[in-house]
Amino acid sequence: MKIFFKTSLIVLSILILFSQRLSAQYEITVQIENLQDSTIYLGYYFGDKQYAKDTAILNNKGKAIFSGTDTLPGGLYFILVPGNSMFELIIDKEQTFEISTKFTDDPTDLTKNLASNNNAELELYINYQIFMTVHGEKAMKLRKQLGVASDEITKKGITDSLNILNAEVKAKWAEIENKHSETLLASILRCVTEIEVPDPPKDENGVISDSLFQYKYYKAHYFDNVNFHDARLLRTKFYFNKINRYFDKMIVPAPDTIIKESKMVLEYASANEEVFQYTLQTLFNKYNNSNVMGMDKAFVFFAENYYLNGKAEWADTTWLKKVKERVKEIKPNLIGNEAPNLRLIKNDGSLVSLNMIESDYIVLFFYEPTCGHCKKATTKIVELSEKFWEHSVEILGIYTQFDKNEWDKFIADKKLKNWINTWDPYNQSGFRSNYDVKSTPSIYLLDKDRKIIGKRIDVETLEKMLNDLIKIN
Repeated sequence: MKIFFKTSLIVLSILILFSQRLSAQYEITVQIENLQDSTIYLGYYFGDKQYAKDTAILNNKGKAIFSGTDTLPGGLYFILVPGNSMFELIIDKEQTFEISTKFTDDPTDLTKNLASNNNAELELYINYQIFMTVHGEKAMKLRKQLGVASDEITKKGITDSLNILNAEVKAKWAEIENKHSETLLASILRCVTEIEVPDPPKDENGVISDSLFQYKYYKAHYFDNVNFHDARLLRTKFYFNKINRYFDKMIVPAPDTIIKESKMVLEYASANEEVFQYTLQTLFNKYNNSNVMGMDKAFVFFAENYYLNGKAEWADTTWLKKVKERVKEIKPNLIGNEAPNLRLIKNDGSLVSLNMIESDYIVLFFYEPTCGHCKKATTKIVELSEKFWEHSVEILGIYTQFDKNEWDKFIADKKLKNWINTWDPYNQSGFRSNYDVKSTPSIYLLDKDRKIIGKRIDVETLEKMLNDLIKIN
């Protein structure tokens, strides 16, 4: 009876283990020579960030197994070992495989000694990594030699060797594209391949007829090699870098330009729902967090054209409600808009309307006397008002609180005699909502047509803008 009981336990244990193996969607066996009894991590890239997926412990023979019941999305992964060294691997369709490598004092040995014998796409990537590592080391050595070479014959020989290495790399890329075009590696290589730009056109005298031809050509073809259908690229470093470089380096950082270019890129990205979602969120976050004046126009564009019209079905309803409220707050005061009219009461009790003020430029200065930053800003704006008074610049000071005595004293102490001093004791002007006044000081600059040309700027920026507009030093 005891023997039968023990046998039953063994059978049950085997069945449980077998059941666990059957339920595992990924199982990666790792063997690392010279590294035992250590914790290692399986991580992945997503955009410009890295995330941990799994943890395993190497036994006393340097072996560990990562496993899980979910399927790993195709992408570029890495295994992190003690000392913050790591090696990369591609994981896609084949998710049960073995890899081995060697741990030494040289972190590159983790890649150079990497091997897998039962995952064809991973083997392709490993061989490519080793190839590029070796060629990179050779190129670095040659560049150092070129830096100290003194005679032209030696320099030419080194340059020729570098060109040969470059040709070999291009040949390797072409081989992968031709033989393994559906792999993630091929998609990555296409993504990072630079566009070959033709020479600019010349007239009959050999003079370049369009000095911007190469820039325009490169920009127009920038995304030619990006496979927007391939969501695996999101789990690499390369898609984010491609998008980010375009918006940082290839276009003018102006709201209208960003809106135009974003429409185009999001149209490309709509080829794949996951790629579209990631691209939209990336661009939205980029310009929502921007410190550049006027970028809130891009925020409104993304909100109204994608998030608030149902195209972002994944978005949380509570978050969407906040976005809707924020659009309501900033849309009336976007750069380029006609400034919302203000009907206020002057400190002498008379009424004044923003539309009644005739001036080439109007500075709206929202402040409160007890605010330390407001006091400093007020002193500087008084100096500016004296400097620009004869150049048709009017200061409309708007006291945001409700203590008349405090306000009158502040006007007298700061000598605000050249300002139009106003307040809104009955909260009827709507300045807080129309001008998004959540804190003070808050400064707007309007032109003669009452268009907003500067918003929520500091005094230094205000002075620079006025100097540029009026052309005085």
